[in-house]
Amino acid sequence: MNRNKVLELAEGLGYFNFSGWGSNSYMMRLEVGGSFGDIYGYKFLRDEQGNILYEQDIPIKDDSDYAKIGNTSPKFNLSWQNTLSYKNFSLYFLIDGRFGGDVLSLTQADLDQYGVSEISGQDRLNGGVMFHGKKIENVEGFYNVVGGRAGISEHYIYDATNIRLRELSLGYTLPNSILGENTFVRNIEIAFIGRNLFFFKNNAPYDPDGILSTGNSLQGIDVFGMPANRSFGINLKANF
Repeated sequence: MNRNKVLELAEGLGYFNFSGWGSNSYMMRLEVGGSFGDIYGYKFLRDEQGNILYEQDIPIKDDSDYAKIGNTSPKFNLSWQNTLSYKNFSLYFLIDGRFGGDVLSLTQADLDQYGVSEISGQDRLNGGVMFHGKKIENVEGFYNVVGGRAGISEHYIYDATNIRLRELSLGYTLPNSILGENTFVRNIEIAFIGRNLFFFKNNAPYDPDGILSTGNSLQGIDVFGMPANRSFGINLKANF
């Protein structure tokens, strides 16, 4: 668990941006009262009651200033590992979970604006975008405003909660009768190992644990990063 709060900044400094101004519709920012990992971006324009405003049936972007739209820090991380053994066989697994926190996918925003994402294709087939209880028939107009790197980043914030099978191994230890009594090898274990095998739950359109950089400006931000890898291998362990 990580709990933090910004208590003060340098005198005269209203806020501090980790990422400078640019064409992207987000910014990692520190403000007094906020927390490390706060994501700022553009939101939908709303009235005093919080209702989204529309122009020709398309939601309007509030580009007056950046507003807080999420925070990358999870509420907590939790893992469970265990080893089950039966005779010469052993089964090891590691289930890894991240609960809470937010991520921003500019990849999804760009793909939506170009009309090459799965969801934009489904919207065209369905004759419109289902958005806050209403159907917007102008799919291209919707994603031209909402999508893209300069679009409404609030729409592309996702819950980073995910639970995955991080590692699984199945091993077999050769019995001493096979090794023989005169050999200097005491035992040999052969194991098949798989890592990052699948998600039990994932709310984001990509692996939310993947980051573009260790820099503060790219925590929780997806901008055409490399996809997550699933790996398999064989492990041979011998004791002498």
